[in-house]
Amino acid sequence: MNAAVRAKRGSPVLGNSATLNGAIYILGVGNLGKLVAHSLARREAAAPVTLLFHRPGLLADWEASGRAIKCTTDGVVDTRRNFSVELLPNGYGTRTGRESGSGSGSGSDSETQHRPPPIHYLVVTTKAYSTLAALELVKDRIDRNSTILFLQNGIGTTKEVSDNLFVVPNTRPTYLAGICSAGVYSSGPFSIVHAGRGPLAVHPESLSRASYMSHNHLVQQLVYADALDAAILSPASLREAQLRKLVVNSIINPLTAIFNCKNGELFADPKNVALMSILVRETSAIVRALLPQKSHPAIMDTFTNKYLEELVLSVAEKTGGNTSSMLQDVRAGRRTEIDYMNGYLVESAGRLNLPCEHNAAIVRQVRQLATV
Repeated sequence: MNAAVRAKRGSPVLGNSATLNGAIYILGVGNLGKLVAHSLARREAAAPVTLLFHRPGLLADWEASGRAIKCTTDGVVDTRRNFSVELLPNGYGTRTGRESGSGSGSGSDSETQHRPPPIHYLVVTTKAYSTLAALELVKDRIDRNSTILFLQNGIGTTKEVSDNLFVVPNTRPTYLAGICSAGVYSSGPFSIVHAGRGPLAVHPESLSRASYMSHNHLVQQLVYADALDAAILSPASLREAQLRKLVVNSIINPLTAIFNCKNGELFADPKNVALMSILVRETSAIVRALLPQKSHPAIMDTFTNKYLEELVLSVAEKTGGNTSSMLQDVRAGRRTEIDYMNGYLVESAGRLNLPCEHNAAIVRQVRQLATV
């Protein structure tokens, strides 16, 4: 039996010790999680990085990959091996976001002889619907002194986490919201291609925590990881960027899933361009109502119908060869993130008493696709 199978759940296995105070944990080892981990590990004074695995198969893949993450940029391969990995107890594949309750936490594990170390710095890159179930497995290792960065599609996961896992405000960890614009795709289980550099923007979800940003260890490590192009945004700027990305994702992702096409093929059909315009008109009214109060007129100009239509078309063209994550999920028979994109728009429109029939129809269609 190899090391991957022998590894005990809940204990660090393979690689450098992650018990140091500055250790950064990565929850979700998809393409973005691997990019963040690899970028952090490239630093000359890199903090310890631990990859959290939710199933034994990932340990087997890790062994087969030489216990390393390979990242190809402009044809140049860079391999990093300075990671620890940890197999979480029980996995989180059977629990999904808004369909799950609060749960009872990670509990004890009969296989684990040593209590795993606390987690002070955590980057979450799981699918939005897996966030609750994934964090349940480590919530007992997180406290008010911890920092969690959420790097995910859509909006709404932090509220779910607070409502279900960290209910008491004064014991709640600090949440950082992040938006990553990099282009990255898989070339193997622990091998990625960094196809396009794009900024990583971060800021605390709570304005009261903003003052400590420049001193936070996780933020510093991200900012000094050159490949991430990380920057600290003001709360208003981050919210604006989140909403613009939401508009793009809520159109390109579901429409490519519905029409079963790559991003660049979507708007070759004039009928799809007309549908996009209808969705933009409906969506723009919602996101403008969600903008921070007293937004500068120049910011409001980036939320006009014309600007947003041009933005959607531009992103579709720039990512023309890509298969959207939602289409990949539909083809693989997985649950999609529609609830955190168009579903979030529908919920927000209900609170704001704004029409949202077209986005509601999109949600229904994608849910039907996911059940076929």
